[in-house]
Amino acid sequence: MESHYSHKVKTTIVLEKNLLEKINQYNPFPTRKEFLDQACKAYLRELRRRVIDDKLAAACSEAAAEDSAVNDEWEAITLES
Repeated sequence: MESHYSHKVKTTIVLEKNLLEKINQYNPFPTRKEFLDQACKAYLRELRRRVIDDKLAAACSEAAAEDSAVNDEWEAITLES
């Protein structure tokens, strides 16, 4: 998984002062760069998981609606018999 992040690009970001102070206060890593790398990766994993969960929920909802329609159809046929 690390291979996705192997190419390094220098960038500049602007952070609120209090956010930077919190990062400095709680940073368990040797550098801010490492902290921000790990924080971004964790957030991206969370976003990816949400997208997957949303797609799964939509697929399950569609399948449930389809199952309900089939059940209604079979119920009608069964009642006619």
